[in-house]
Amino acid sequence: MKRATLIIIPEYENVLMGEKKTGEIGQNLINAPGGKIEPGETPLACALRETWEELGIKLLPQLMEEIAVITFYTADVPDFEVYVYRAGGFVGKPRETESMIPRRFRWNRLPFDRMHDGDAHWFTKALHGHHFNANVYYRERAQGFERIVFFPFTPFPS
Repeated sequence: MKRATLIIIPEYENVLMGEKKTGEIGQNLINAPGGKIEPGETPLACALRETWEELGIKLLPQLMEEIAVITFYTADVPDFEVYVYRAGGFVGKPRETESMIPRRFRWNRLPFDRMHDGDAHWFTKALHGHHFNANVYYRERAQGFERIVFFPFTPFPS
């Protein structure tokens, strides 16, 4: 099972996301920045690196909040374990990179029709700062959403 991060970046009544241009999952979809954790890398270090690589901004590590751990299943087999952070601030101006085009959306107008099917069931919870763990089940990798099961939150590994 692969491990990855996803970073929710609220800005007043907006959330900073992006249109994925490349990547293993989610090409041409709207998503928050994030990506696979490299060997020896902590989830926090991955979150900081991926946000820089995808949006060209530096997150403030002291303002990062652990929000959720979501395990994504493909045909009932665990595929990705994703550590979700909520960022409290950043430095820089978001810019287009090789992998993402920055986009801002109102909290009450999230583009769920352009996001992964399962995101409509958990993304708003994370955006509002709710802590949870969840299992999200798909028939195929990130396609054919079946169900989501929520659990109490457990802290991230170091």
